[in-house]
Amino acid sequence: MTRDVEEQRKLPPRLLGVILLAVSIIIGSITLWTYFGDQKADAGTFAASPNPVTATSTPRSPSGLPTTASNAPGTGNPGAAASPTPDASPAVPEPELTARSTFLMSYRTGEALFARNADEPLPMASTAKIITALTAIRYARSEEVVTIAPEDVVDPVLESSMGLQAGDTVTVHDLLVGLLLPSGNDAARTLARYVGPRLPGDPAADPIDRFVTEMNSVAAGLGMTGAHFVHPAGDDGDGQVATAHGLALAARTLLDQPALLPIVAMPHATVRIGGPNARSLTFNNTNELLSQEGVYGVKTGTTPAAKQCLIFAYRNHGNDVIGVILGSDDRYADARALLAFLQSR
Repeated sequence: MTRDVEEQRKLPPRLLGVILLAVSIIIGSITLWTYFGDQKADAGTFAASPNPVTATSTPRSPSGLPTTASNAPGTGNPGAAASPTPDASPAVPEPELTARSTFLMSYRTGEALFARNADEPLPMASTAKIITALTAIRYARSEEVVTIAPEDVVDPVLESSMGLQAGDTVTVHDLLVGLLLPSGNDAARTLARYVGPRLPGDPAADPIDRFVTEMNSVAAGLGMTGAHFVHPAGDDGDGQVATAHGLALAARTLLDQPALLPIVAMPHATVRIGGPNARSLTFNNTNELLSQEGVYGVKTGTTPAAKQCLIFAYRNHGNDVIGVILGSDDRYADARALLAFLQSR
């Protein structure tokens, strides 16, 4: 009886094998489930991160220089303080000048590039001859021939002169050369006397007075506020004044004139004089700034009241600039300081 019970407690070999197989399958399933679960978690972590090579590559600026994460496009740390941005162009210091009044103007747009007392009416000396020239070419052609009268002649010791003598014959063009290069007061007187009778007004009035009246009309038409002329040569006189701004407008108009632009740009010129004392006269331009690269005009002037004056035209990187200097102790030093200021902008 006891043996039978013990025999019954023993499992048949076939049943034991089935049980062992089932246990193995369960254990294997648990192992596989654990393995693939870990792999899935790893895969999710990998997919959420950028490619290691891509993530650690250094972004570059357009210039090809490496940039930091703070200045790379599309990046930034909201919690970090922004780096200060340096000024793109530091302020250009104003030039040191001796002139009482100065003005720089764009020839193309009329924009003021620099101004100091530019609207103060001041004596302008022979820079007034710009208006003399503009008035003359309105009423006389360059090829007209003028005979010099005794009242046109000036004393070259006392006044600037192109060297005219009574009885000389000279074209209007060559009178304009004598007016604008050696700044001849005799050329100014001759042009005013010759053109004056053609102008509106009382025919019995002095032709030079009529010419000066027309000079003031021309100046007003150019917008030269505050300008007033009393004679064509620009000598000191009661009420003969102009502003630097107004003279820049006049110079701009002169540069538009095909008959005048080549003259003010010439460093020297020779003209032929006819009449009983036929001869050639050679002039040097009084504008010493013409030796400066890029300068191509326009006019100087000097009197005790006006001091040293200068109007110049300058081409700066393809941009034309007109400069006016009035009441200077050293106009060329002032002009070079203004040119340096333009070049540094």
